Amino acid sequence: MSTRAFAVFLQDLRDGRAHTELTATLAELLAAVKETGKAGEITLKLKVKPASRGSDVDKVTISDAITTKLPKPERGDDFFWLTDDNDLSRNHPRQHSLELREAAPSQPQTFKEA
Repeated sequence: MSTRAFAVFLQDLRDGRAHTELTATLAELLAAVKETGKAGEITLKLKVKPASRGSDVDKVTISDAITTKLPKPERGDDFFWLTDDNDLSRNHPRQHSLELREAAPSQPQTFKEA
C-alpha cells in the first residue's frame, strides 16, 4: 500500500486554496521575522471526521485552520511632563524657557607668545 504524499494532499485540500494561503502566510511571516529579528509561527490544524454515521467509514471530510503568530516590533516609550492641570506636556511645566539670541561676531584676538 502506497501512502499519498502530504504535499500532494495539501495541494488538493480546498482545491489548492489552503496551499496558496500557507504560501502567502509564510512569506508574510518571513518578512516580519526579518524586520523584527524575533520568532513567529504558523500552525496548520486539520480536522478529519467521518462523512457518514456508522461503523463502515469509507469517506471522510477534512477541514483546515491556519493560524499565524507574527512577531511584534518593539514599541518605544515616550516621555512627557505632567502639568498641574493633569495635562501632558513635552516641556517641563515649572521650568522657564530660555530666550536665546544670536551672539554678535567679535574680532579675533592675537595673543603674545611668552
